[in-house]
Amino acid sequence: MTRAHGITMGGSVVSNGAGNGVSIKKNMGEMETGAIREEIDRLIQSKTFQTSEAHRRLLQYLAERTLAGDADRLKEYTVGLEAFGKPPTYDPKHDSIVRLQMGRLRQKLAVYYQSEANGDPVRVSLPKGAFKLVFEPNLGRGKDEDAGRSYRRVYILGLALALVAVWAVAATLMAIRASREAQAVAESWSPELETLWRPYLESKRPLLISLGTPLFVRFPEFGFFRDPKVNDWNELDKSERFRGVHKALGDREILPSYNFTGAGEASAAFLLARLLATRKHDLQLTRSSILSWQQIADQDVIFLGPPKFNLQLQETAMMQDILVESDGIRNRKPRNGEPEFLEDHVVPGKPSEGETHALITRAAGPSGTGEFLMIAGNASPDTFAAAEWLTQPRRARELVNRLRTRAGDVPRHFQVVIKVAFKQGIPVQSSYVFHHSL
Repeated sequence: MTRAHGITMGGSVVSNGAGNGVSIKKNMGEMETGAIREEIDRLIQSKTFQTSEAHRRLLQYLAERTLAGDADRLKEYTVGLEAFGKPPTYDPKHDSIVRLQMGRLRQKLAVYYQSEANGDPVRVSLPKGAFKLVFEPNLGRGKDEDAGRSYRRVYILGLALALVAVWAVAATLMAIRASREAQAVAESWSPELETLWRPYLESKRPLLISLGTPLFVRFPEFGFFRDPKVNDWNELDKSERFRGVHKALGDREILPSYNFTGAGEASAAFLLARLLATRKHDLQLTRSSILSWQQIADQDVIFLGPPKFNLQLQETAMMQDILVESDGIRNRKPRNGEPEFLEDHVVPGKPSEGETHALITRAAGPSGTGEFLMIAGNASPDTFAAAEWLTQPRRARELVNRLRTRAGDVPRHFQVVIKVAFKQGIPVQSSYVFHHSL
């Protein structure tokens, strides 16, 4: 078959049959160009690509040239002129923009299919050293990822499972402690618990618990890395720690991973689910990394973990008096006797020991519809301690008494600051600091 009649894409043939359109024939079926263009549009409109006009433009350009059948003839100079608007004097030997952006586009495609794709019928990839995109049926993980053919892959998998196991054991230990202290809270709702949870108990909307999942960077066939100061994939290049590790490993391929959470967040989810499941039969649990705006619009949501783990909270338009910052709690509207800032303190060399703060926020959902509950702190034990105040009768009694107005009512929306002392990652003492009605 000559180029006048067809082109090859990743081992597949694109044929220009009369009346049949252009299709990509694979061993597992046919893929129409309409489906490919829909996938390109889906990528361009995705969260992964929304912050980069350059990568959206480059992706569209390469897709059109690939579908036109002339991507194999593209040169770095041509791409620089046509995709990036470089002048005719552009010299690829002295300007590496094309090589740099091609590498970043390849990473963004991998990130999208790792963290954001949801049932996409087509998978788009960009092989190294090529300007031609490859379009394949999206069958999920490749055989090379599933086979586990080498000792190193098995070793890394073992490390990951061990990490999950350690966190699970810690969560179980804290859950056992909570179970003993709570004294069968799930079977016996106190009047104060009824007061705190009334908006959710009376709501006809499903209730969703969103478990905060921080960003880990996965180095395939090597391991995982995390910088606690960076939780947005698009801001990863700002991390000096990451750049150092990436360089030390030879600038190898990286992928995002949102498969872990803190022991405190996991234990808080256990406390809430044990209490609420007795009254809310449509209770659901999800990870913040896959929480959609449609779910937020349709359901009441409880967010567990700091805003940096729940990126949706950073984009909501809610006005809050009190905010969680990277090193403490910021009081934006201090009242008489209230501090403007409460600094967290972690014992040097002992990250599992310190005195920090948690913030409980109950607010209206988007556009005033539904209910949001946010339980957050900068240390994992903070979230667990705050959850205790919302699930234990003794703590709930004190919290409701603090919240009551002179008229005897409890405000529907409020923020409460809790001080937490913890050792070995376990909250050993917590106390009320102040609150604001919203």
